[in-house]
Amino acid sequence: MRDLSFQKVARERVPIARLPLAGRAVHFAARACAILLAIVIAPLVLNAQIAGRDSNSPRDSRASSSATVTSPSLNTAANPSPQEYPEEKSKTKLEAVVGAIKLRFYGTVLFNMSFSDSDEVGQEVPLWPLPGIVPITFPDGTTVPAGHVHDTVFTARQSIFGFNFAPAKTSDNGWNPSAVIEMDFFGTRPSDLFQPQGRVFNQPRLRKGYLQLEKGNFKVVAGQDDMIISPLDPISLSHVGVPLGATAGDLWARLPQLRLDVTHNFGDTSTLFQIGILRPVFGDPRLGDIPQPGTSLDTAFSGFGERASQPFYQARIAASHPFRGSTATIGLGGHFGEEAVGASRKIDSWAFAFDFHIPLQSRVTLRGEGFVGSNLAPFQGGIVQGVAAAPAAAPFTTIQPIGAGGGWGELTFRATEDNKNIFYLGAGTDDPRNHQLLPGTTRAKNTFAWVSYFRKLTNDVTLSLEWSNWQFRTVAFPAPGVEAKGPSGRGNVINIALAYQF
Repeated sequence: MRDLSFQKVARERVPIARLPLAGRAVHFAARACAILLAIVIAPLVLNAQIAGRDSNSPRDSRASSSATVTSPSLNTAANPSPQEYPEEKSKTKLEAVVGAIKLRFYGTVLFNMSFSDSDEVGQEVPLWPLPGIVPITFPDGTTVPAGHVHDTVFTARQSIFGFNFAPAKTSDNGWNPSAVIEMDFFGTRPSDLFQPQGRVFNQPRLRKGYLQLEKGNFKVVAGQDDMIISPLDPISLSHVGVPLGATAGDLWARLPQLRLDVTHNFGDTSTLFQIGILRPVFGDPRLGDIPQPGTSLDTAFSGFGERASQPFYQARIAASHPFRGSTATIGLGGHFGEEAVGASRKIDSWAFAFDFHIPLQSRVTLRGEGFVGSNLAPFQGGIVQGVAAAPAAAPFTTIQPIGAGGGWGELTFRATEDNKNIFYLGAGTDDPRNHQLLPGTTRAKNTFAWVSYFRKLTNDVTLSLEWSNWQFRTVAFPAPGVEAKGPSGRGNVINIALAYQF
């Protein structure tokens, strides 16, 4: 295991905790006001500086320009989009002007067939294979090891649809508003004892829902969107509801946030700076962070991991420059948050991340991300392990953060000039620190590799064939303070997908 020298430990926050209730309210109200002023008012103050700048500077790929209503995942120089299935969007635009609003409807109708040679956590979207020795019991009472189970899954619930709103006429000098609503059918399943098909009658789920104000090189985004520090995902049609590589090197989350984006050009080089505050979500079941099933309202303070007195803070800076007839982009990001585990005790959540998109030649592109951090369960880092706690149940005498490092890389090869035949090859890993694990948190390493082939049957219909191999390791604790190699899991998954994109 790699040595992460930036380990954070649980700290005391006594001074603030001991303030009277009114004092704490004033403290946090002042902090919130300062953050809002910095993010919302700063663009207004800086407005005089952007007059005359190039209006064609790169935009963040998560949101559409208010001047042209397009899908929120259009490629840009400063932030190439990970969400193209395949990489080019359909040229057909379902859009219309309704009064003063321009509206576009977009989406992907997706059908997946998945076949695996082991029992996979996630099944429809494999995350890791169960250790091979875990027994799987069948209805007739027979059992086989998980590594001998063969699963077949057909699904269409990773289909997505979205709406893009923008003014029909944009202002050259004022702030232009726009908004995005994007959903899929990867939500919870209804419970019905008389309808076994309930397994496939899935409920819609909000993926993104945000508004933005844009003027010149400044943009303010408010709502649910991808987190800031990890903007890329591997290209895959097998994992759309959850990105390919989640829990295996790809940090990801879609969280409510308030964000400021600033772009600038320095000759041929363009830069993007992003800073924002995000909803703090930890979601650690060991600490009771998961909401009650079937409830629409969170319980006080710990309903969905908001056991925190302040938001997540994230920032990212990216630079793009022409390279080999295309554009190369490199980004660096940082994250910080605090999880309350006691009346006056908090555990830091932090991460440093980098991302890259580099054209090696006209038809070959290298892209990926890397990270190092601690208490990263909100982003499925550390194989969804943020903290380790002992004994088995509360009250815990030991609570400590779990550090982790990892990343993923992907090579894209466009086999033909018409871009109708594209190959993808990549690998990723998530490697928690073994000595910070405890009984109950024993996932030691999750690694995967994949190869896929995308064939465009028409301009709007794509066939995808994908093979992925998963390697999962655990640690065991045969005695207190004694660590040993635990059971491992191996799995192969083949996915065949058909996608109609509009």
